[in-house]
Amino acid sequence: MSSPPIPIAIAKLKVQLETQLGWGSSETWSNYDVERLSEHIGQQTGVSLSVSTLKRVLGKVDSKSTPSLTTLNTLAQFLGYTDWRDFQLKTAETAAIPVEQPVPVSLVKKPQWIIPWLVLALLGIFLLGLVSFLLRREPPYSPTDFRFSSSTIRTRGLPNSVVFSYDATKARDDDSVFISQSWDTRRKVLVHKNDHHYSAIYYYPGFYRAKLMVGGQVLREHDLQINTDGWLGLVEADWGQEPLYLNPSDIISAQTVHITGELLEKHGVKRNSSSPKIILVNQQTIKGIRTDAFEFETEVKSLNEAGTDACQRVEVVLHAKNDLLVVPLVEPGCVGDIYVAAYGYYASSRKADLSGFGCHPTQWNQLRVSCRSGLVTFFLNQRAVYQARIKNRPAEIIGVQVRFNGPGAVRNTWLQGATDKVIFEGKSDISPFINGISSNARFSKQTYTISVVSSRRVC
Repeated sequence: MSSPPIPIAIAKLKVQLETQLGWGSSETWSNYDVERLSEHIGQQTGVSLSVSTLKRVLGKVDSKSTPSLTTLNTLAQFLGYTDWRDFQLKTAETAAIPVEQPVPVSLVKKPQWIIPWLVLALLGIFLLGLVSFLLRREPPYSPTDFRFSSSTIRTRGLPNSVVFSYDATKARDDDSVFISQSWDTRRKVLVHKNDHHYSAIYYYPGFYRAKLMVGGQVLREHDLQINTDGWLGLVEADWGQEPLYLNPSDIISAQTVHITGELLEKHGVKRNSSSPKIILVNQQTIKGIRTDAFEFETEVKSLNEAGTDACQRVEVVLHAKNDLLVVPLVEPGCVGDIYVAAYGYYASSRKADLSGFGCHPTQWNQLRVSCRSGLVTFFLNQRAVYQARIKNRPAEIIGVQVRFNGPGAVRNTWLQGATDKVIFEGKSDISPFINGISSNARFSKQTYTISVVSSRRVC
């Protein structure tokens, strides 16, 4: 039993897709229908086929190339077959779609005078088509015709749900409508233009720029911040899955915020060949402390002494609105594979000397970051180890995050701006913000000490 030729098999594939989906002929499918098909295929097979790829298979876009074997295998599996070969074999018995055999070009004699006129005719057709396209091209959308907003279910704490409200009824039928929930517009969700609400769960704190997109055009956007309720300890999970949240009473003491090995074992988190990814994070709505002028200090310690992570990697992250500062701390022998980032500045150990960030993470290490007029100086255990100049536009800092491979602890964490000092307190029995002492605030260029106008404590 022979397999049908590729064009015939693809034609049969289209017929089975139309039958299984029940959406009518694929010639009438809109861009929204193809988007939905792409989502259905991804959910069922675990393979993502782009809209442009599906349009080529369906014949909605001219293409002279044959779809890749991966594409054909995925579509066959979506239809319930083992793979493309299985589809071909099981559909070979059905009637073949007749294909006319072309007459060999060498047997056709063409009068020489036809060629120039043929070229002119083709050129005329092309120009007519171009003019027709330009005349029929739809004007861009106006943002005033669309509405987009959101509200969080909880003012602070994780997990948190966000309800997006939108009005995209003026979108054209052949354009898809998306809601992008972060700065990365590739992470977008297809919504229907006639609906008005979409809800999503946020498992991690952060600052997001939500966007309403129609046909690739961003029409509305606004900022969205998900805060913690004081210090939050969690064990990371795969993307889209809920992490393990640890009870604040189990991680916060009078002096430290910590996640111990015993606590992980209590929750069934095993440390075998690889250490679990641990995060201690405190993110709040902090006003007035910007990335171009601040002081930050913390002390960190890895509690992972089980030998599952020789480098004992620790990352301290200072979050700003749509920006990050990342400081690596590792055993000295591991400084050859780290990077440092500072609000638009980036350096890898492959091209920069980052050996100053080598230390003994299983001991307490004091990290201090001082920024003056955009120049950032990193201090490790009271020794200046690196300098960088920020490149992005200054933004407000909103929180701190410390990442460990396995158990870890944090203490004595504070953030200072021109007029405010925020203390990320280890205690759990105080109110989130307490006004403090007052005096004239200024940076001392020589000692990097700071006098405080107002102090706020964050539990």
